[in-house]
Amino acid sequence: MKRKYLFSILLPLIALFSLCASNQKVKAATFKNYDQFYAYDSVTTIDGTWGANLFINNDSNKQFDKILPKDSQWQIYGYTKRKDGFYYWAGGDQWIQANQARVPVGNESDAVLNVVAKFGEDDNPKTYWIPVHIFPEAKNGYRGGYWGTDYWWVRDAGPEFGSYRDSYIIYPDGNTTKLKIGDPTVG
Repeated sequence: MKRKYLFSILLPLIALFSLCASNQKVKAATFKNYDQFYAYDSVTTIDGTWGANLFINNDSNKQFDKILPKDSQWQIYGYTKRKDGFYYWAGGDQWIQANQARVPVGNESDAVLNVVAKFGEDDNPKTYWIPVHIFPEAKNGYRGGYWGTDYWWVRDAGPEFGSYRDSYIIYPDGNTTKLKIGDPTVG
């Protein structure tokens, strides 16, 4: 009888704890493989200061072709990570330097891609990216609406549970802001 009573108390507590403790996490390794192509159909908006570099080839023999105009949009079909950063494939043999462009955010992977393409990553296999979608219906509007009402809050959780090194705000259009640690608007 005591076992049944104990079980009836512990089971809901364990279920509640696992529900509360579970967080959306995207292991950084999903973006870490060098020299691997990832199919990705989207439109990128050029947001570099003067535009974005377009290269012919995407290997050690890549050649600069031209600068794409700021605020122009280009269809992309995939991306790769090289030692010097991420590149979006614009078809043929044309590659856009990804830290000078952004992609729209429809899910957690898009949010993390915008962060690692723009700011890089630490290549630590124990790093986890924790994206949280903030929108009115979720009733989780952190910071009382300081950053708006629809955005992704992405944290670089690092190898230690419960700690993070960097925090980012990513809007649906792909605009990405790196937050300063210690900023009162950061959790």
